[in-house]
Amino acid sequence: VMREGPPVLNPIFPKRIDNTYHGHQLAVWILTLFLLVKTFASITQIGLNPLWTSREILQGVEGVPLDTYTTSAADAAIVLFGWWGIAGLMPTLLGFVAVLRYRAMIPIIYLLMAITKISEMALAEISPIVGILGAGAPMPLIGVALLLVGFGLSVTTPRRSKGAGMSG
Repeated sequence: VMREGPPVLNPIFPKRIDNTYHGHQLAVWILTLFLLVKTFASITQIGLNPLWTSREILQGVEGVPLDTYTTSAADAAIVLFGWWGIAGLMPTLLGFVAVLRYRAMIPIIYLLMAITKISEMALAEISPIVGILGAGAPMPLIGVALLLVGFGLSVTTPRRSKGAGMSG
């Protein structure tokens, strides 16, 4: 006989990964919005955005002073920025798979994305180059807040569905 884990972990680590989802529907919408924004950011980082170059984003939004770097160091920073975009795109695509087909994964997707975002923020804060990679910017904090709220909603069963399927 297999022993079940603590019930509080069941929504995060379901026995089966299928399209069964018991959390709030709002969590699905928040995750979808976050995934769309993350996809846009990753595509821009990779250099596939026709409106802005990776160099413009690195220097402007991220605050990396590429003009003070040697040509090869600036090129290396741009390549690393692109790699970061590719690395960010893969879990984002997995998130879309969860939203579209395997909704039981939504809580763990939220948790992994929140841990990733918090880790990125911590790394930016301890960076020896002050003020780059969004250190201290409000947008990453908003992203983390959305992920944590979405996670909470995804592991909470709405009251209206508790009695669903019961005959009275």
